Amino acid sequence: MNLRRRFVFRGCASAFGGHLIRPKDIVLESPGASALPVTGGRSVSTLSRTRFDEFFQIESASTFAEGLFEDRHRFLDFTNHKVEEDTLAAVTHVRAEVAGLVVGRKPRMTVKHLRSELHARSPLQSGQPSIKIGNVAVDGVDIDGYKLVVELNTSPFQKCDTHAKLLVAADDPKFVEESNGHYIQASYDTVYTTIVKSIRWDGKPFPGSQIEHNKVTLPDFGRVYFGELLISHDSRRLTMIRMALGSDSGGSASGADAQDNGGWSWVP
Repeated sequence: MNLRRRFVFRGCASAFGGHLIRPKDIVLESPGASALPVTGGRSVSTLSRTRFDEFFQIESASTFAEGLFEDRHRFLDFTNHKVEEDTLAAVTHVRAEVAGLVVGRKPRMTVKHLRSELHARSPLQSGQPSIKIGNVAVDGVDIDGYKLVVELNTSPFQKCDTHAKLLVAADDPKFVEESNGHYIQASYDTVYTTIVKSIRWDGKPFPGSQIEHNKVTLPDFGRVYFGELLISHDSRRLTMIRMALGSDSGGSASGADAQDNGGWSWVP
């Protein structure tokens, strides 16, 4: 049996998800998401207003995942057996967008707009795809009238668009300074970091709240993490908001989550 290198597309985008266990057991079931099959293509979804009791709701959301070969002419040549598949460049694009997120009762958090977006290009021989961050947003965060401003900075991770580049840059004090000191190596393979530059209150802070890097702790609500980025040797995952809920509600929830990668495999 002859084996050939074939590109396996991967990419997914989710508007929201999670599981609330108290005061009611509620699984946050999303009626739409996007995921690519191994052959690529395009997967899209649009969500209208969705509500789970009085604890979680969105006004609207959309997801998008696309995986194609970059050069249509060379792809045509491949289908005519003029070139091998591993001479082509594959590109994937994933995006999740949420409007009007509302979480909790007392206190209640609202977020006007969340957007997560990643672009990937297949590797040649390194095995590590180039993955860059697209247009992202965390706008209009409000907790019972207390307004939170989340400033994002994606430039360090645009320059270091592979896992290998990031590990080398981590030893450079200038890069660490540019990335706001948020670089954390969680394990040998996966790096935990954030695209958040700063978080501040626009006016008076929520009583008893604490801000630490990309985490905001809110009494009687829980912990909220913004702009989390997980980087491994062959993928990146960007989650614009993740909540570890406590007190009034208990459980976990997230919004605007996207993962992008893809790689070559030896197959028949």
